[in-house]
Amino acid sequence: MSRSDTPNPFLDHDRIGHVGLESFLHIEPLERRSRPVNWRVRRHAHTSLSQIFLLFTGGGVIELDEKTENFVGPGFIWVPAGHFHSLSYAPCTSGYVLTLGHGHLRSFGEQCPDMMALLTHPTMMKANLGDYERILGITRHQPTVTDCASALINSAISQLFLTLTCRLLRATQNPSPTGRDVQLVEAFHSLIENDLTSRTPLTDYLKILNTSERTLRRACLRMALPSPHEIIQMRLSSEAQRLLLFSGLSAVEISERLGFTDPAYFSRWFRHRHGLTIRAFREEREMK
Repeated sequence: MSRSDTPNPFLDHDRIGHVGLESFLHIEPLERRSRPVNWRVRRHAHTSLSQIFLLFTGGGVIELDEKTENFVGPGFIWVPAGHFHSLSYAPCTSGYVLTLGHGHLRSFGEQCPDMMALLTHPTMMKANLGDYERILGITRHQPTVTDCASALINSAISQLFLTLTCRLLRATQNPSPTGRDVQLVEAFHSLIENDLTSRTPLTDYLKILNTSERTLRRACLRMALPSPHEIIQMRLSSEAQRLLLFSGLSAVEISERLGFTDPAYFSRWFRHRHGLTIRAFREEREMK
């Protein structure tokens, strides 16, 4: 078998549903895999793995779902799981290939559902990759021997990569935020923090801010943030997790503290947000 016919280990594992794919994260210099095979990656797809190709220099030709396009760095290519792709790089192209398991995207979608539409289809984008380089810098300083914190670090790094990718993609769809946008969103966040446990409806916040939901939503959109309603839900969800893990309070006590009048509704809300019951959430974190 020639070097160019060497099987892709990710694709082999993908076919058999490898148990490690859910939290899988692999970061590899682009040239390490492509240089030995004449800078070509044969057409393939991954069932459970999504990839981000970072092109710092160079470029080439990519086929995405039977559509062929030229690309030139600096920029990135986002390829979701299930989409066929092949690449032919210009010699000496430099960059990285980031491969992420489906569990990382599921976690991202639970926290940022408004952004998931940006990751549905393959995308190419010219971009300053400075923020990606800073995240890559973190990975270079991680210990080579895994320990109890390795999975947590991998998850955090994967969420950073996905968040950055979504923010760059969203920025191309919306105008840059104005000073008024920034002030409005910062004031909105302050109101939420100062009034988190009262379950104040969004309409009351809008009255205090003397603005409309449409204006606030557009300001959030221009700042690459979720909708105002989702921002409130995310902050409430974050506080619920913090109290469940560190306060020692019961679920009923936490529901009261967060302004829920019905503990049963709080339990249903939490399960809808996180995909597991409060008890399962606590047990899972205790095991880690």
